[in-house]
Amino acid sequence: MEKYGELLAEVIAPKLLAGAVAQEHPVVVFVAGQAGSGKTLVMDLVHAALEQRGGAVRVDRDGYKALHPHYSTFLAEDVRTAGVRVRPETYRWQAEVEALARSSRFDVVAEEALADPAGWLATLAVYRTAGYRVEVVALAVPEAVSQLGVLDRYLRLAEEGRARYVGWDNHDACAAALPAALADIEAGRLADRVVVVRRAGEVLYANELTTEGGWWRPAGAREALLGERLRPWSAAETGVFRRQLADADRRAHDPRLPEDWALAVRRDGERAAALAEPVRRGVQVRREAPGVDYHRLSAEEHRWIFDTLIAPSLLEGITPQERPVAVYVMGQPGSGKSTTARVLRRALRDRPTHISGDFFKASHPDYYDLLREEPRTAGERIRADYRAWQAMAEAAVRERRGDVTIEIAPGSAAGFVEGAMAYRRAGYRVELVVLAVRAADSRQGTAVRCAEVNRLGGQGRFTTAAGHDHHFTVLADAVAAAEQEAAVDRVLVWGRDGTVLYRNDLTPKGSWARPARAADTLLAEQQRPYTDQEAARFRAVQRRLRAELPHYRHDIEQITRLARALMPAHLQPRRLAGPATVAALPLPKADDGDGYGPVAPSSRRRAA
Repeated sequence: MEKYGELLAEVIAPKLLAGAVAQEHPVVVFVAGQAGSGKTLVMDLVHAALEQRGGAVRVDRDGYKALHPHYSTFLAEDVRTAGVRVRPETYRWQAEVEALARSSRFDVVAEEALADPAGWLATLAVYRTAGYRVEVVALAVPEAVSQLGVLDRYLRLAEEGRARYVGWDNHDACAAALPAALADIEAGRLADRVVVVRRAGEVLYANELTTEGGWWRPAGAREALLGERLRPWSAAETGVFRRQLADADRRAHDPRLPEDWALAVRRDGERAAALAEPVRRGVQVRREAPGVDYHRLSAEEHRWIFDTLIAPSLLEGITPQERPVAVYVMGQPGSGKSTTARVLRRALRDRPTHISGDFFKASHPDYYDLLREEPRTAGERIRADYRAWQAMAEAAVRERRGDVTIEIAPGSAAGFVEGAMAYRRAGYRVELVVLAVRAADSRQGTAVRCAEVNRLGGQGRFTTAAGHDHHFTVLADAVAAAEQEAAVDRVLVWGRDGTVLYRNDLTPKGSWARPARAADTLLAEQQRPYTDQEAARFRAVQRRLRAELPHYRHDIEQITRLARALMPAHLQPRRLAGPATVAALPLPKADDGDGYGPVAPSSRRRAA
């Protein structure tokens, strides 16, 4: 033991205390967090700030391990126990360095991993008694991230031949101890200032004792820390974690790493992934590079958004009905479903609940960011989440037996029939209003919507041609299936101006009042030529769109070509006269050899 004391006095203490300056009002800042939480970065920031006061002592017991004369030998023998075997000396050195700093009234920045919470709280009191201002900076870091941080640090140091192993029990115990320790500090006023930060140093919470001895704001360090640990991750955070995890797993299987060192941590990556499950986003496939993204919400966040943000505004005030009604407003994107639905809601009793995919899209935390980044695919990338919310909302409406209007651009005929039958089974009367709109007109409608939002300062979405055409193609099949399978009680086909083009009602016997022709009526209206008035209106809108949406000029031109075949004759492109029909020319008359008489048949064949 004597040689360890000499090592402290001759090597460690002079090195750590060098450059520190005695202060009239010294400060100690403890940076607290479980292993792998990123304490080193935050300590660097705090140390740099204290250096502005003349110099400070940095206390980091893990840094003392390399100074132990037997540490390298212990590492070679067993990487898992090397740190434990030098712990008595490193703990003693830390305590004596801190005592020397206090006696000299040096500023101190100290790392605290919470291995001994009671001992740490007692240390705070010791500094207070010595006349120090005590500050605590706590890192609010999810355990998945700190577990991955432990693995990354282990592999990085292993490449230098000095791996630092942290067992699962140690990591978990320290993580569990920090919230309670923060609560005790604020309850007992054991520090002058408490700050909770993220891994990169971003401040989430700060509280300070006033001159009267009370806290400046209600105590909440524990809640701030736990809230950040449980906060659902963003897509970017999930992507970073996933890539770092893959990199760590690759390095853990590097053949250059000693086999026993690799075996010690190869399961840590799987553990970090498991710890991330409650908060990380789900991965989904994309056709575009890099092939995946992380915009699928975790189950907990998905449910929280529905219960907290969607249900209160959408489902409150539902009036139960003895014979509830569900009205579907169906059409391809840009056909005018929202306008039609508003008209129907005003006509129906008690202002029924309105279900629209756009409402659920806007509830997704990534939607507006995606609109700015890739407006044409924003809806597609969050489709799984917003459609699940819509299904949950519809189920809640059915359970409460409230009237409902539903905007729908059918993805498949079977999907529509299944949804309509769910209302029929729940005792609803189901009506279907189908909007018969030409493809060119509805595509123009998506462009008009985009331009209107842009004019208001938002980020308009312009439905892709493929997305529009899929729903346009499915529409007739869905309408035909509605009649063939008696999935609804009434079918109405409306023109874009609200004119009723077709109506059919299901009789009490379960048959239709007239022959099922809804799909034929729809298709006929979609191919109806433009009147002069309609053509003039369409062309005027196209001119405005070319000016307002220059970055979508190719789409605008495509819409114009799509409409051209249905335009009035005088607006059709002029056709060039084709070439004259080629006719066979008669062969010249000739004789058998002198040029006057007819050519013999055999000679004619040879000439041919």
